[in-house]
Amino acid sequence: MKINTKTETMEESKLDTRYESKDRVLICFAAFSSGIVLILLAVLGPLGLEVIKFKTSQSGIWQTQGQDLANVILIAPICIAAGYTQIKNHSISKYLLTFASLTLIYTGISYGIGQEWNHPNLTGDYNVQKYFWMFLILIIDGLIMMIFGLMQFTEDDAPDFNSKGLKRYGFAVIGVLSLFAMMWLKEILEVVKYGDTATGSYSATPVVFWVIRYLDLGLSIPIGYIAMYLLMTRPKRAFPLMILFFGFFIGMITAVNAMAWIMFLRNDPEFQTFGLFLFGTLGFLSYGGFYYLIRKKIPFFKRS
Repeated sequence: MKINTKTETMEESKLDTRYESKDRVLICFAAFSSGIVLILLAVLGPLGLEVIKFKTSQSGIWQTQGQDLANVILIAPICIAAGYTQIKNHSISKYLLTFASLTLIYTGISYGIGQEWNHPNLTGDYNVQKYFWMFLILIIDGLIMMIFGLMQFTEDDAPDFNSKGLKRYGFAVIGVLSLFAMMWLKEILEVVKYGDTATGSYSATPVVFWVIRYLDLGLSIPIGYIAMYLLMTRPKRAFPLMILFFGFFIGMITAVNAMAWIMFLRNDPEFQTFGLFLFGTLGFLSYGGFYYLIRKKIPFFKRS
């Protein structure tokens, strides 16, 4: 019996194209909707019209303003650009999708579960629960963008790296991440031993205290360690994961720096001066490392 392999190949190609078309619609919807939600949260939240009333302390409100500011300036434009470039089937889309994905998930989780619902000193007309769907959209969109963004990378996407330079950079990031971890662990030990932190941040917002410490010590910092290990040992194979890590860390460190400066300008008693230096250094290393990672791959970053 003769099998028409040419016909079967053509049918498989049409099927792949059909699935890719459906994938592109889903990806574009996720990218555009996440960008719009981030902008809406900033407009409706404490940074803008204050329609959304978060149940948190005044320091928590200032930190939310910093998060929203970073989202509007950095993450929302990247999400919208990711959707547009996906429509155009441009290769840069996978970088943008992967870059923003984990930050969206982190933001949705921290906003959604970081409210002080049972705090006795926080009373008033809080309505953040009515906007839970916006936080869910960020989490789901982030998952879609991460999965389909990573799937679009191939082995040919990874550039050649200088192994010595990568090791120096990796150890520098690990050192600063360790300082970050020790700062959070120091506060946790203060809570365990004395029932509060020296600045009173725990008693003011215990839920958000634990949410941020668990997310940072259990997710952000371990991702950083793993990413630096992969960067130093197998950079070409781990290139897509490097984009994921640097996108996440740049998104988070930009938000943390924005929070720190707002807290500093507001004379927040929970602000720690050391944080400006630490987070500023992490920001410099994150942006510098990301530039080094992609400068040979994206035309805008290529040397003339």
